[in-house]
Amino acid sequence: MATKTNSANGTSKRPNATEMREWYEKNKHSLEMYANAKDALFNLREISKNKKYKSIETISKEDLRQYLENPTNYEIQLRNISWYLITRSQIYYRLIKYYSNMFRLDARSVIPPFSLTEENDKDSILESYQSTLEILEKMNLQYEFLKVYCNCLIQDVFYGVVYFDENSDQKTSMFFLPLPADYCRIQGIFPNGNFAFAMDMSYFKRNKELLEIWGEPFTSMQKEYEKTGIKYVLCPQEYSVCLKFRAEDTEMILPPFAGLFSALLGLQELEDIQAIASEQEIYKLLVATIPLISGADNPDGFAVNPQLAVDYFNKLVDALPNYTDAVITPIPIDYVSFNNDTVASDVSKVQNATKTVLNTAGGSQVLNSATINNSSSAEAALKLDTEFAISSLLPQTEMWVNYFISLYVNNASRVKFFEVSTYTAKQFRQELLENASNGLPNKLAIASMSGFSELDTLSLNFLEEEILGLKDKLVPLSTSYTQSGNDKSGTSEKDVDELSDEGQKTRDSGKNDK
Repeated sequence: MATKTNSANGTSKRPNATEMREWYEKNKHSLEMYANAKDALFNLREISKNKKYKSIETISKEDLRQYLENPTNYEIQLRNISWYLITRSQIYYRLIKYYSNMFRLDARSVIPPFSLTEENDKDSILESYQSTLEILEKMNLQYEFLKVYCNCLIQDVFYGVVYFDENSDQKTSMFFLPLPADYCRIQGIFPNGNFAFAMDMSYFKRNKELLEIWGEPFTSMQKEYEKTGIKYVLCPQEYSVCLKFRAEDTEMILPPFAGLFSALLGLQELEDIQAIASEQEIYKLLVATIPLISGADNPDGFAVNPQLAVDYFNKLVDALPNYTDAVITPIPIDYVSFNNDTVASDVSKVQNATKTVLNTAGGSQVLNSATINNSSSAEAALKLDTEFAISSLLPQTEMWVNYFISLYVNNASRVKFFEVSTYTAKQFRQELLENASNGLPNKLAIASMSGFSELDTLSLNFLEEEILGLKDKLVPLSTSYTQSGNDKSGTSEKDVDELSDEGQKTRDSGKNDK
């Protein structure tokens, strides 16, 4: 079993990861960070519901320009806009999900401690490796870090604390509690390279019940605040989870896609205008004119009693369908037309604006299928998008994971994550297979690329080889490919990822079979 090397759990009351996860799922929408999007919605757009057509006011371009020119002074405003767009813009939501789902934390290698100059004790190394794998299995990395990556892409920084049940038999023994970004700030960097953050403890003045629910480290941080009077208190490293997308600048907190805000807000406005124009296209107005007596000098010389006309008019209005209104007037009116010949062009404007946004943001090849020209360009775009997503956050993830494991395992093995995404993993796995054929020790890494953890692979191998003896029972049939010295001449068939566009066309046409 793993051995804990510090007092992360302490002696103070602290809920376990399962309890915190259940509490969070029940209460997350009442927390301030989830209210940001709702608040931003009403701050940025005023919707009058008492009108037939909704009147919408967006944030002015001048205000947005001011925010972007001084992002340090308008951190909260820019963060609120980002949360607002998550709820309002499907394009923005898909961009965030596209990049946050890039990460493959099961694509890794666990490397045991080894010395080239000193004697390596096999039992000690094996114990370290076993303990590391046990802790790693319980951490449920892919699930917990997904919300970290989403937050980093939305607001640049994720602030949170970790709850971990070392002695639990469940694989979901770790939970990250997100903290409200408006009450947190980066304080520096810990010796191992992880970001350190402090929390404004005045947050608990109106959330006192959370201190008892959340437990440590917040109770100790609150005591320090009461003792010193300094409201920003550093979160201890053993609890701290803090990752930043724009890692090159610790002073400026700026959403990664802030440069798209103007285009995205403009696109939403364009879609609203198009919706109104589409309704206007089918809208009809019936005009009822009260006739005048022929030759009458009096402007009130109606040929029909006005009250009688109104009675008939009201009956008419009651029978009208949707998108049809009526007016009554003593003034002759020829006709009222609401036809708009520009609706089709407005649709094109929305499509072109959407394409422009995606091309600027990246991900256009995947999120906008109309731009896909060939497999080569799509593959190149995916590689660039992968680099954009993981280049900053994956090294931070690796540092945090290795630090956290070291809290529980003496002389722990080191976890190395491969720089691949969901979209580039297949090609990387093929490279590992080629390296393995040349004698490199990649068997466990190859299995991880197929979705099997290290413990899963070793357990299945023990079952198949030692218990079931499948190696001796399941023998491959003898073929020209398996017989030594009888390999067919020529080159082997290439994988589809290795084909050029012309090669793909040739294979599809069946010319290679002739």
